[in-house]
Amino acid sequence: MGTGTPDSLLSRGRRTGWWTGLVIVVAAVVEMAVIVGQVIRGRRSHFDNETPLDEALFSVMGTTVVVLWLGTLVLAVALWRRPLVDRSATWAIRLGSVIGLGGLALGFLMTSPTDAQLARQITDTVGAHSVGVPDGGPHLPVTGWSATGGDLRIAHFVGMHALQPLPLLALALAFAAGRYGWALGDNARVRLILVSGAGYAGLVALTAWQALRGQALTSPDALTLGAAAALAVVVAAGVLLVLRTGRGAPAEAVPEGARAPGR
Repeated sequence: MGTGTPDSLLSRGRRTGWWTGLVIVVAAVVEMAVIVGQVIRGRRSHFDNETPLDEALFSVMGTTVVVLWLGTLVLAVALWRRPLVDRSATWAIRLGSVIGLGGLALGFLMTSPTDAQLARQITDTVGAHSVGVPDGGPHLPVTGWSATGGDLRIAHFVGMHALQPLPLLALALAFAAGRYGWALGDNARVRLILVSGAGYAGLVALTAWQALRGQALTSPDALTLGAAAALAVVVAAGVLLVLRTGRGAPAEAVPEGARAPGR
């Protein structure tokens, strides 16, 4: 794919990147330790304020999430400033990191008291995954997402994992161009990544909007279906436009100033 060695992703500020990665790993280990510990105790790990210990542990989890988000932000900025040789891979990582940060941030919406908790003055549970229905009700298999109301974990999950499908798409496009001689220029591949990134961000926004309206993923109303259809049409039109105008565009047409150093 032409991305070089893994060290090339952060050839500048490598020490900062290493320490940031270490902080992220430590924060993740602490959070998992709290979750597993609460499972062993037979207690809820999320939103549990029933005892002083439960409240303290949930606060520790909240702190680790903030640390994870800030650490990811530092790495995203570093990666944004360091382009790779393959421009489509560069934009895939850039967009994936930004969308991932947005997906992580959606988790903070779950920590606010729900309307039902405020109305009933419930203090032993603060926050919820579900919207419009209590947590723990009927749910979808495997994921555990609510089957009767909105669930913020869906957009949270989709957004967090943006750094997987977008770089994989860039890899697939580069592989198709190099292995099979698919006549799609460098600029066109970048535009395909931009269109795909915009579509992915739209999907995150759509699932978050659906959840905030208290609507289960499997029970979309006409408004949600219309928005999903519009998003699909816009993305498909963008892809078709790129394919029609980008086939055969030579990689040498890329402005020299837009190339990564050393290319």
